[in-house]
Amino acid sequence: MTDTKRRQGQRGAIPKDICPKCGKEYLKTAGGRDGRGWKRIGQYCPNSACDYMIKDLVELEDTDEGEE
Repeated sequence: MTDTKRRQGQRGAIPKDICPKCGKEYLKTAGGRDGRGWKRIGQYCPNSACDYMIKDLVELEDTDEGEE
């Protein structure tokens, strides 16, 4: 579980996550392009001394090829 800081003046807003490893920086969102759109890949700590990263799990489609 990550600690969160509440942003001032935004009621009901989702608070930003703080890096649980170093505790100094907010986590940033890592993403990439998927066709024409942008897809979220995970989150990382921007601190150069920290190597913390959270990767989003991707569900693979079930294919029934070869099973008859």
